[in-house]
Amino acid sequence: MTLTYKLDQNDFLQHQLFLASKSERIKRQRTTTWLILSATLLFLSHLFYKSGDNVLFYYFLISGILIFIFYPFYQRRHYKNHYNKFIADTYKNRFGQTANIKFTDSVIETTDITGESKINLTELENVTETGSYFFPKLKTGGHIIIPKAKIDNVNELKNVLKQLCENLNIDFVEDLSWKWK
Repeated sequence: MTLTYKLDQNDFLQHQLFLASKSERIKRQRTTTWLILSATLLFLSHLFYKSGDNVLFYYFLISGILIFIFYPFYQRRHYKNHYNKFIADTYKNRFGQTANIKFTDSVIETTDITGESKINLTELENVTETGSYFFPKLKTGGHIIIPKAKIDNVNELKNVLKQLCENLNIDFVEDLSWKWK
């Protein structure tokens, strides 16, 4: 099966957000930042309560509660903007360029603006399907980005990838409800 499509900035962004959402280190970092910031403000409100300064007590108490509730939304937007700027700088010459992927019995052949490569099928670790993408993951840590919206026959591709996973005895992960959070 041969696929031909063009990747845009959003495709690279969704890939980066997917990787970040699956990284234990990034999940831990986001949670730690959120909890430390909230706890610090609530601890300061406790100190001002003890000292009898009601204005600062209420200020830090309300700030701590608001941060506890709303910081994850801010953080989500902040990470998305950060990755968007990174992608705009790093991949700007790859937007709109044609990419070709050919699945054969032993290799995946890719051709794009950066060149040609052959990836042994044994180097596939798993394939993840989200609502909008397929992300075949390589043992080296890289991924291939395959946007469903830019593929003519998504069901045929899904069947090919499932069969490939079955033949290689690797996981085909269906995460159809994945969304950046």
